[in-house]
Amino acid sequence: MITAPVVPTRPSPDATGAPGTAKTAGLAIASLVAGILGLCTAGLGGIAGLILGIVALKRIGRSGGALRGRGLAIAGLIVSVCTVLVWMLAAVVVGVLLLKPSGKMHEEVESMAPVFKPMRGDYSPSQRDASSRYGVPATMEFDVGPGVTMKMILIPPGKFTRGEGPNRHEVTISKPLLMGVTEVTQAQYQAVMGTNPSWYKGATNPVDGVSWNDATEFCKKLSEKTHQIVRLPTDAEWEYACRAGAQTAYFFGDDPSALGDYAWTYGNSGWTTHPVGQKKPNAWGLYDMHGNVWEWCADWFGEDPKGAVTDPSGPATGTLRVQRGGSVCNPDDDALSNAVRAGNSPRSPLSCNGFRCAMTLP
Repeated sequence: MITAPVVPTRPSPDATGAPGTAKTAGLAIASLVAGILGLCTAGLGGIAGLILGIVALKRIGRSGGALRGRGLAIAGLIVSVCTVLVWMLAAVVVGVLLLKPSGKMHEEVESMAPVFKPMRGDYSPSQRDASSRYGVPATMEFDVGPGVTMKMILIPPGKFTRGEGPNRHEVTISKPLLMGVTEVTQAQYQAVMGTNPSWYKGATNPVDGVSWNDATEFCKKLSEKTHQIVRLPTDAEWEYACRAGAQTAYFFGDDPSALGDYAWTYGNSGWTTHPVGQKKPNAWGLYDMHGNVWEWCADWFGEDPKGAVTDPSGPATGTLRVQRGGSVCNPDDDALSNAVRAGNSPRSPLSCNGFRCAMTLP
């Protein structure tokens, strides 16, 4: 009996356990997992992968479903994986951009960082000694705005005789501090406050027309920018810094005829303020401590203390704030002397009112 040869036939891919079913199921499950990940991270792309994976699993049990399911599973897997990768890459890029400050922000942060400078040969012996003994800088210079800087210089601790006549008494300044080398200029005030109230305009002229309240607000904002304690000097600190060791009427001596070398006065100014730092400084490198504009101090105006005191800060209350140094508005040269104090309302923005900053050292 002759029988026809048995020709091997390819098993039906739909048969249970037939080749392709397990692989398709694995791909479908992978598509589901990728779809879930995509759903968690990538929204619509994840939903697409999830749907394709579900459809692929359903087609496994149908006629011809394994092959079609495999295609759907692969498509779902590709969609989900690609979507996850794209969103992961996007997340990395966004993270890098957020963590790395922009050039402008970086420049602003750098500009506000104080720059402490080492001692050089142009400081007094007492300043060099204090810098070494207390481990504090001799100068500090920092930006207060685009192209605008402020420089402060070390005032060493010590004792001095304050006031004049029967009001003279000994004062101890127990801690070093930094004092503005010049009065606050209009450019510096504009950079911090965004306005310039001055009557006598000039970027490098001292700011004028500012009240005590304005001056303290400037110090507050500059403190926030620099992360330093910027403030007005106390009355005692101002006179101590102005004298710079001198016990004469002016820091350069007793003869008012020499004021023109050290100060802008009523007699030589043309009744207007002038750029800071043009006259000769005192022994501690401070300019315009006499003349140009009156300088606000932190204290309430009141009677001088009796006897020796340490770090006095004035009366607890009052109606007027202390002003020092005189100005181009004062025809009497005596008003510019070391010891003379004036009092004015803290709300008064008179044309000859300015100020100088001090800084507390850590």
